[in-house]
Amino acid sequence: MKKFLTLFFLLSFSSSFSQVENNLYKTSFPQLQDFETYLKEEVKSLKAAGIEILLNYKGENIWHKAIGYSSLENNSLLKKNSIYYIQSMTKPIMSVAIMQLIEQGKLNLEDNAAIYYPSIDNLKVINDLSEGIDGSTVDVNNPITIKHLLTHTSGLSHGLEENLFDQQLFKLMYNDLFDPAEYNKLEERVDKLMQVPLIGQPGEQWYYSAAPDILALILQEITGQSIDKYLRENIFNPLSMNDTGYNVPESQQHKIMKVHFNTEDGGMIQSPVQVPPTGNTVYGGTHGLFSSTEDFLKFCQMILNKGTLNGKRILKKQTVELMTKNHVGDLIGLGRGFGLGFGVLYDTEKDPSPANTGQVYWGGYFKTHFFIDPKESLIGIIMTQKIPNTDEYIIALNRAIYSAINF
Repeated sequence: MKKFLTLFFLLSFSSSFSQVENNLYKTSFPQLQDFETYLKEEVKSLKAAGIEILLNYKGENIWHKAIGYSSLENNSLLKKNSIYYIQSMTKPIMSVAIMQLIEQGKLNLEDNAAIYYPSIDNLKVINDLSEGIDGSTVDVNNPITIKHLLTHTSGLSHGLEENLFDQQLFKLMYNDLFDPAEYNKLEERVDKLMQVPLIGQPGEQWYYSAAPDILALILQEITGQSIDKYLRENIFNPLSMNDTGYNVPESQQHKIMKVHFNTEDGGMIQSPVQVPPTGNTVYGGTHGLFSSTEDFLKFCQMILNKGTLNGKRILKKQTVELMTKNHVGDLIGLGRGFGLGFGVLYDTEKDPSPANTGQVYWGGYFKTHFFIDPKESLIGIIMTQKIPNTDEYIIALNRAIYSAINF
């Protein structure tokens, strides 16, 4: 695969090139300049308040931009390494924590989850999603395992689909996007999930779910530590992810980008409801973390490096390889599968994406996204805070960067 000539030039010559010249190279991809123009137009036309993009290629940050505003209410500009509520990008981090316990022999993928969280053993299976959460049910025919929870094949839901069942579940668990249910601890939220049936038999379908919340409670049960403390001691501190956590210190709260949403007339306004930066005691596995682009890059680099970063080993090589391969067959379709905490692109012939087979990825509800491409040693991260969540930015970024590096 022919690489960009400038890249070959830089890699072939000595490090005598100045950092200024190197940075000129890094921003010279015309495809990325076109992508930047597109993002600026998104901000100008009020389709987005602000967007931060970070691209790391073969261990170097080749493109890092912050475009637009952190808050439309006070017209504050978005800066690099702002802090974002990353929503479901919490899930891969929780999966890494669970795999650490598996490496230590404290847990097994095929373990019945009810051993550690007995309430999950009392669930039934709904017959028809259109009947809602109170519809007729049948018995579960096999136990939910730790692997089912990691791969979203447990039969649990997240309440995010359009059917009546999911709409009622969302209302039960979260109430409303702009009037969220308040909990003091994670157990209270998971108790709501345990009040409704499964959407299908464990292992028979892929259905995006709140299963990582149960994994978080299992982590807490096995370690005897709070979820927050465990993640900090075993993932965040070793990786120097200093801006990542369930709460943001007061000294750093000025860096938080505000959540915005599109109005019916095509405009964009700042949400009247914001995620509180402090006082959070619900340490979720599905969502709950704040982070920054540079922090999340360190997490991605650890995965790309097969479990290690800067001399700190978080996972064994074989564990990362297990996590980043497809475990659900063709249950999702279109060449996309799911590993142990990550989406996996496993067949590029079935998927229109320009990415390579083996790319892993995920995103969050406020339109945050990341991808890791082991073949190209490429990491892409998008951070913004926008409702509703759609995929056009990550699709456009994939097209731009793969077009650039494969030129």
